[in-house]
Amino acid sequence: MITIYTLTYNEEVMIEFFIQHYRRNFPNCIINIFDNESTDNTVEIAKSYGCNITTYKTNGTISDSEYLNIKNNCWKNATTDWVLVCDCDELLDINENDLMNEVNNNTTIIQTKGFDMINLSENPTDITLENIKNGVHNQMYNKKILFNKTKINEINYLPGCHLATPKGEIIHSSQIYKLLHYKYINLNYLIERYRLFNSRLSDDNRLKRWGIQYTYNEEMITSQFNELKIKSEKIYE
Repeated sequence: MITIYTLTYNEEVMIEFFIQHYRRNFPNCIINIFDNESTDNTVEIAKSYGCNITTYKTNGTISDSEYLNIKNNCWKNATTDWVLVCDCDELLDINENDLMNEVNNNTTIIQTKGFDMINLSENPTDITLENIKNGVHNQMYNKKILFNKTKINEINYLPGCHLATPKGEIIHSSQIYKLLHYKYINLNYLIERYRLFNSRLSDDNRLKRWGIQYTYNEEMITSQFNELKIKSEKIYE
């Protein structure tokens, strides 16, 4: 019923959780992964679940220009009417029955409400994703990631791919679905990811200040993490 597109770089912590979520909610979904030359087990795990892998190269850097180009175009040759374009740490809380109801209502774009999910465990190395139930609403994650490609001609994501200006027959869903963003899965993981991504920021990214959050120091990252823990509330049981 849907084709899913995601971009990855060293996502071995998230990739299985991501695939299992969407295969549970959409048993026959096609999952296409655009991998930026991961050096961990991301690709091997994805292949073991029958995902389609496309490797894209950016000279060992984070290039938001290429990332934007892929997200704005990768879905156009999908063989399903519905496509879902997301990051590997984004899980949309919608299933096949929900989407069928939206189809019957002539919906062409699903509305979402984004949450930064936050691990409340006192163990700084705990990465039990299934136990992360708390989150904080983040308006920047109210993203347009699931839409009908036969009705939407262009999605037109803007830099960062949080905002979009779609073109076509736009009918938003009356129901708003939770979009769960698993970035804060533990403090150590977050600090290491920021360090890694900071080291890979392209000159173009730095010039345009895309991904500038990855330049935060450990004190800033820790403060941000702890603040979200305090603000968080139960999102689902």
